[in-house]
Amino acid sequence: MIDACHIVPFRLSNEDNIPNGISLSPNLHRAFDRGLITVNNEYIVRVSPIVKDNDSKWSISQFEGTEIILPSDAKCFPSLESLSWHNKEVFIL
Repeated sequence: MIDACHIVPFRLSNEDNIPNGISLSPNLHRAFDRGLITVNNEYIVRVSPIVKDNDSKWSISQFEGTEIILPSDAKCFPSLESLSWHNKEVFIL
């Protein structure tokens, strides 16, 4: 199951286009929206230091340092501008 996740929320950006989105599982979508995870400008997942989960196959922490799978067409890559916004405005350090 995959969700289409806005990087900059639609209510703020009014952009419902491919570069303002990433595909995430429902639980990672919620974590992204709440600033518990982000994707940096190298397309690497970062997990907030406030996340304290155990070493299970369901942990969010397991994704720290993982490179996301990018589309084959570069024009469909997540926007670096949008990712930078998410890192500054949403991600919890």
